[in-house]
Amino acid sequence: MADDKARPISLQEERRLVERLQQGDSSALAPLWHAHARTLYSTTIYPRLPVAELAEEVLQNTFLKAYERIGKYTWQERGILPWLKTIARNMTMDVHRRHQRTEHFCQGYGQHMETAQEAQNHGQRPDAQLDARQERVLAKERVAAVLASGKLNERYRRVIELRLFEELDRDACAQIMDVKVGTLDVLFHRALKRFENVYRQLYGTWP
Repeated sequence: MADDKARPISLQEERRLVERLQQGDSSALAPLWHAHARTLYSTTIYPRLPVAELAEEVLQNTFLKAYERIGKYTWQERGILPWLKTIARNMTMDVHRRHQRTEHFCQGYGQHMETAQEAQNHGQRPDAQLDARQERVLAKERVAAVLASGKLNERYRRVIELRLFEELDRDACAQIMDVKVGTLDVLFHRALKRFENVYRQLYGTWP
């Protein structure tokens, strides 16, 4: 993104590009990218999602979504940028919410394991200890079943194992996976999204 310099265009030219897109000419998307990508990134996406790899992914998806929906767009005298900003904000919020769900799952999984273990270790009545033990076993079995289902690619499976089972921090995981920490965040984010889909397929609900 740092090397992608903005190339301003006039509103008249921009309107012609929009019309070409609406007629199915995908080559008209590139000039709009060069005109507005940097502004979208710096003013709308990155301030709300300050992880470069994720922000760049949202930026790319913003233009893809705009291309998919261009037939519903009605030209405004201010140009297409306000419409692109709306798409970018919505997509940024979606990614942010998925990040929150990811953190919730990781924290909830860890807390569930700790609570169940504490219940087992603190002399509760035998039936309570049995329930706690069964909950721990069930949770681990379900996660293991998803990982062993063959529905996650190897990198997704490995990053989830490192973060959930081995409970390594982001720096350690990044080193093992031989990626930057920011890239690890993207990988883990995508892995958990896929993991959630498979989990729902197998068990109907998400923890």
